[in-house]
Amino acid sequence: MSKVYVVIVTYNGMNWIKECLNSVLNSSIPVEIIVVDNNSTDGTKDFITRNFSEIIFFSQNENLGFGKANNIGMSYAFKQNADFVFLLNQDAFVNENTIENLVRTAQKNPEYGILSPIQLDYSGKLLETYFFRFMGEDDSRSFYSDFVLGNQLKEIYDINFVQAAAWLLPITVLKKNGGFDPLFYHYGEDNNYCQRLLYHNMKIGIVPDTFVRHDSHKPKSEQVKLFSEKFFNIYKKEIAVKYANINIVFETKTIISEREKIYKKILYNFFKLDLKKALGFFKQLRKLNEMRELIVISRNKNVQINPNYLDLE
Repeated sequence: MSKVYVVIVTYNGMNWIKECLNSVLNSSIPVEIIVVDNNSTDGTKDFITRNFSEIIFFSQNENLGFGKANNIGMSYAFKQNADFVFLLNQDAFVNENTIENLVRTAQKNPEYGILSPIQLDYSGKLLETYFFRFMGEDDSRSFYSDFVLGNQLKEIYDINFVQAAAWLLPITVLKKNGGFDPLFYHYGEDNNYCQRLLYHNMKIGIVPDTFVRHDSHKPKSEQVKLFSEKFFNIYKKEIAVKYANINIVFETKTIISEREKIYKKILYNFFKLDLKKALGFFKQLRKLNEMRELIVISRNKNVQINPNYLDLE
């Protein structure tokens, strides 16, 4: 029987963690559960240690972010000779047969590096908002078409990206692709992981007869203040997702065009005597130059077939 390790990263997850863990413990196949807590302050840590002693628990003294915390769990599973690692969000809940169906499908289709169930919202009556959106993109249009037209469903629907709320990863993928790139603190790490996986000729798929409920909430649109910390964090993430993608050619002129756009904004505001904005765009330029160096390092590492970012000592 396959050894399956479920990795769950928690951060202030008291609203969901009991239901999440119980859903996994009720799985139709035996699994080991690893929880990596990112220094929760709402009682999550104490609740888990008091009520789920059978779980492997790693408590952190700081919030490492989604990717680095998952890497801790994946590293442990790797060293325990796992056959599969299943990444599950703290606000997601599996059905009894979810993990078993994914493992069985993966065993029959070893060319897939990531398999995901259909993601429903918490009620289980609607598709999760983001899942609904990216499953409607051109490369996966047949997914909705087959359901609407009553066609026979495929065993797997290919896609270029699925959010990391519920990923099954064969251990062979960790050997080739490693863990999440620490270039990404929170958000963007799953985009990057999918990009790397496709580069190394592995496929990503959705298994249509398998489900998970995901209590995600689409954030309210808000006006991000220009040159605020949030503004620069979003900017750095967008630059990283775009240019750390090893499937695209990355040349000096690629960043030059980005620089030129910012230079124009600096000059425009300088001549308008809006020095505050000019200095803000100058700061953005500095962020771009910093990101360029990190992106080059990331790309050079990620083109290699290696368990990058995992601690295997």
